[in-house]
Amino acid sequence: MESRLALHHIEIGTNDSKRTLRQFTSLFQFRLLATRNTDECSQWVLQTGTAVLLVTELHEPDCKNPSHECHQHHVQDSSSPSFYTDTDNRSVLNSDYISDWGLYTDFDTGIVTRKSKIDSVFNIALEVKNVEKVVNQTQRKGGEILRYPKTLSDENGHITYAVIRSCVGNVVHTLINSSNYTGTFLPGFINVDNQNVWPNMTDSESSSMLTNFDHITYACPVGVSHSILEWYERCFGMKRFLINRDEDLSEGFVVKESDIGMRLMAMEYWHCAEVGLTLPANNISTPTVKIVIAEPLPGQGPNQVETFIKQHYGPGVQHIGLHTGEIFSTVKLLQKRGVDFIHPPPAYYSEVGKLTEIHHVGESLEVLKAHGILLDAEADAESYCEGKGKVRYLMQMFTKPIFDRDTFFVEVIQRCGATGFGAGNIKALWRAVQAFLDDKTQIEAKTNTS
Repeated sequence: MESRLALHHIEIGTNDSKRTLRQFTSLFQFRLLATRNTDECSQWVLQTGTAVLLVTELHEPDCKNPSHECHQHHVQDSSSPSFYTDTDNRSVLNSDYISDWGLYTDFDTGIVTRKSKIDSVFNIALEVKNVEKVVNQTQRKGGEILRYPKTLSDENGHITYAVIRSCVGNVVHTLINSSNYTGTFLPGFINVDNQNVWPNMTDSESSSMLTNFDHITYACPVGVSHSILEWYERCFGMKRFLINRDEDLSEGFVVKESDIGMRLMAMEYWHCAEVGLTLPANNISTPTVKIVIAEPLPGQGPNQVETFIKQHYGPGVQHIGLHTGEIFSTVKLLQKRGVDFIHPPPAYYSEVGKLTEIHHVGESLEVLKAHGILLDAEADAESYCEGKGKVRYLMQMFTKPIFDRDTFFVEVIQRCGATGFGAGNIKALWRAVQAFLDDKTQIEAKTNTS
């Protein structure tokens, strides 16, 4: 039986923890599992299904914020000192599990520069079976190691972890081997009693919600997709994943019309890689890691990918896909909770072939339209034989930006045998997002002139 790379957690760096926690707990119904406070930060562990988020807020250097307790939980350290000092823009943070999301890598030059910290999804933490092996491999291949392998322990066992800087903006990868740890999250985190956290959430609501991370999408500048793919293959053993069977191997999946210009490429963990990014075989049910790279085409002009890069101060995680087993009830509940979704243009449901496609897979046009849900059947859909209509398809919906800038958003996705990312919906999504951004710009302009 094959082994798989797994996502351990995804980390969000925030300047407004109350707002971020409310977004993911009250709206998306993540449960609070554990917390940690140090002199340098406060952290919260959130979970829905198998998807785990770590929310981190840094304290001021003197930690005078009265809302934070400045103490260090006891964690046994069996290795050498931690992060770099404040030279050539390396991290000045000394506590475990903290990375500086204000540092960005310039892909062309490799120079790391410090920029203002904004709310950002910046750490894609990976569960691995041999941290030392991955670190050695990455270092041999030219990757930068932010923290060398370190072992931490408490009464629940021990973990080994390291931190690697990626080639994409402020994204880092924490590598973790937690196979000898039975605690809720990691040593140093204190469990939270959930019985009194969300008493208004029923079992039926919870069961229809979000189950796992489906994929991660990077927003990147023009012309870097191949280089990013090469870095992840060289350092982590990941391989190209075709978004659509008609995708050109060298060009990627290209969408180009008068008002749209975008290139998509995707990668996933290659199960035969010898880098060491694998779990024991009994974790076969854990989803593999899939990363999508989105870049604008040259000469596209103002567009949503460039808007992200400008407001984020560089490339980074544009969105994460969260999977649900029942998108209709999930979207209905999320809308009830106050999640703002972007709806496709009305003409989407009357496009040539779309109505036939919807009926062919056995879904309801009226229900899809009422919720604003997009549907895409794969080109070779007839090979699927388990879902409605015996075809492979997916349904998806996208939120408006989650943070206070037009950067990160969430995709809710249900897969009915499909393995792609909704290639047939990209045009509709692009136009819907662009219309939202254009409307917002106009409203802001009117506000500033009034």
